[in-house]
Amino acid sequence: MRISSERKRVNHRRGRRLGAVILILAAVAAGCGAVLHHQQVTEQRKAEAAARKAALQKEMITEIQQMPSSYKSSADRRGTLTTIDYDTQLIDGSGRTVRKEATVYLPYHYDSSKKYNVLYLCHGYGGSETTWLGTKLLPHTFKNVLDNMIGNGKIAPLIVVTPTYTKEYTDYYTELNGMVDEIADYLMPAVEKKYSTYAADTTPKGFRASRGHRAIGGFSMGGCTTWRAFRDRIGYFKYYLPISMPLYYDEAGYNESENAATSPALAESARKSGYGKDGYYIFAASGSDDFMCAATKGVVDTLKGYPDVFTYTDTGFYDGNLSFTEFAGRSHHYYYTYPYLYNGLMRFFRDYK
Repeated sequence: MRISSERKRVNHRRGRRLGAVILILAAVAAGCGAVLHHQQVTEQRKAEAAARKAALQKEMITEIQQMPSSYKSSADRRGTLTTIDYDTQLIDGSGRTVRKEATVYLPYHYDSSKKYNVLYLCHGYGGSETTWLGTKLLPHTFKNVLDNMIGNGKIAPLIVVTPTYTKEYTDYYTELNGMVDEIADYLMPAVEKKYSTYAADTTPKGFRASRGHRAIGGFSMGGCTTWRAFRDRIGYFKYYLPISMPLYYDEAGYNESENAATSPALAESARKSGYGKDGYYIFAASGSDDFMCAATKGVVDTLKGYPDVFTYTDTGFYDGNLSFTEFAGRSHHYYYTYPYLYNGLMRFFRDYK
């Protein structure tokens, strides 16, 4: 009886140990399975992202497309709006430094481990850093357009930054060169140090190396700034979207005499850059009822006279680097510009070589 009882206890202990071993092995197997599953999901997502990028790259954009009206409404997958503070020095001779704020759009599921293209988008006279995108609590229509374009695969996820002109100046137009310098020397370092772009660092060398992933655009006075960025900072931006404005404009109106010097200056900038015709792309646009339509088109028309650095195209950047589109029935207002941006952004950040 004692032997039998002892054997039972031994067998019981062995059974318990065996059960524990089985449970451990099962847990290890489950853990390995979970890790394997996570790896498989990660690889699958990477493959899907690569496929989307390849499909986007292969899609031929050769015509002006109509933006779906639904893009003005809120999307299912929405990006976020935030603000960034930065210091900038005035160019009025005072040497003063002022604190400013810009609005930043981050795409849905922004991931700091990934790299993003970036668009700097400038407003027109009387606007502010919230005119294009709105605020976190009250987003504007263009934010919906971005969300829908990204969500529907029209463009790859990107960061959009909307600065404002320094309020200390009484006449914005006489200080537009200063705005270009401010964006390049103060705003860009602040933004691209904080957020994940293709710039390896925020030095001039880092910005020049990553220019293929950076665009600048603007409406009205912001269009003036865009042309000036091409003239003065072509090394920092590859893509340009000037809307409804030539390079020069002042409070008295369209400055025809100064604009006569626009195209020679832009052509000289392109020539000196050494990038070649596939090193910069301009998508200019305006509305047929816009009082700045003829002036904007005039810049592009005169640039055609420099075939060594510009090739005009009305079908897409596959056969040229310069275009102008006149959208019928649209006047000088922000809500008319969304199709311009829609068509321009679809042409940006592609490999046209």
